[in-house]
Amino acid sequence: MSHSLVTDSLREELVRQLVYLDENTFGILDRVALESPADRAEIRGLIQTYQERVQGILTGTGDELRRSAVLIGSWVSLKIGPETLKDAYRIVIPGESDLDEYCISLWSPMGRGLLLAEPGQTVTVHTPLGSDQVLVLNNVYDYASADEKLG
Repeated sequence: MSHSLVTDSLREELVRQLVYLDENTFGILDRVALESPADRAEIRGLIQTYQERVQGILTGTGDELRRSAVLIGSWVSLKIGPETLKDAYRIVIPGESDLDEYCISLWSPMGRGLLLAEPGQTVTVHTPLGSDQVLVLNNVYDYASADEKLG
């Protein structure tokens, strides 16, 4: 029996994410075309890097999940500037975003900044109001509730 972290349901979810990115990349890039060419190139690179990371997880033993990179579906606890946020936030595809439920779209400035970050890493999140330094305190890739996983 395999002790892989990549269970059938996890494998299905990761494949669903790859399908979402394959089917929506052009639409995503078209929406970003209104922004700067640098943003479009950044998102294209992020999509490619994410797809490669997920494909590595799917073809490997699943140990890549232990490295705790933020993936779509991750619950992330954060410190923004001097403030440690009380609640964990989940990175989701746009149709699932809901700030009342602490779900952040992966295409939002925060989502883009956090995707593939690891605990202990500080990322710069650029918004129309300025930039914030965000420290990733913890990351759990799981679909359990944030209270259960990050307390």
